[in-house]
Amino acid sequence: MKVFGYLGFVAAFFLTLFAIHHFAMKSAPSTLTADVVEPDILLSNSKKYFEEDAHQRSMEHLYRAIQAIEKIEQDIDDDSKKKVDKAVKSLKNIYSEMKHDTFNIKKLNEASVKALNALTYAELKVTEHFVESHELDKARVALQYGMLHVKNALMFSEGVKKEYEIKIYAELDSLLNHDHFTDKQLIEHLEKMINEMDEGELDITD
Repeated sequence: MKVFGYLGFVAAFFLTLFAIHHFAMKSAPSTLTADVVEPDILLSNSKKYFEEDAHQRSMEHLYRAIQAIEKIEQDIDDDSKKKVDKAVKSLKNIYSEMKHDTFNIKKLNEASVKALNALTYAELKVTEHFVESHELDKARVALQYGMLHVKNALMFSEGVKKEYEIKIYAELDSLLNHDHFTDKQLIEHLEKMINEMDEGELDITD
């Protein structure tokens, strides 16, 4: 039953990716294509294999997740890059510990949350840029990917941290479903969420 449940989740996940990818242009940066959620999938796989005691496979997917995130860094602003760099550093530390036969699922989960939240932050910055440029279709795509990162972070988080992610997810969902917002109002809401993340509410700081 667990296998069928997992397969159902994967199927739904990829259907969502396909729907979002439909809006992205082929020439768009990775932050506007399905490539941006490759780390989500790889981190989820790493966690899955870790829990199954398939530690070598867990390490392989973690390493690939790190590479995927570093690829995305080429298309984000300097401020976002600093936060993503910190998240990558945490993942690399976990990978190094695994290589030395130290396995800690709690650390892997926490580092994964930090990485996905940093990617969410980057998507919020991308969204703000496109709203300021009056490219609302692209802004919507970036916002949808940000929501996916937060949603996937919920698979790794718990307790108070999980409550923060639920809060941000709800705020993003609200923005997507309020077409009457002016560009100015959208930017105000985005800046509010960006500031919340800057203050460390979503654990993207040291």
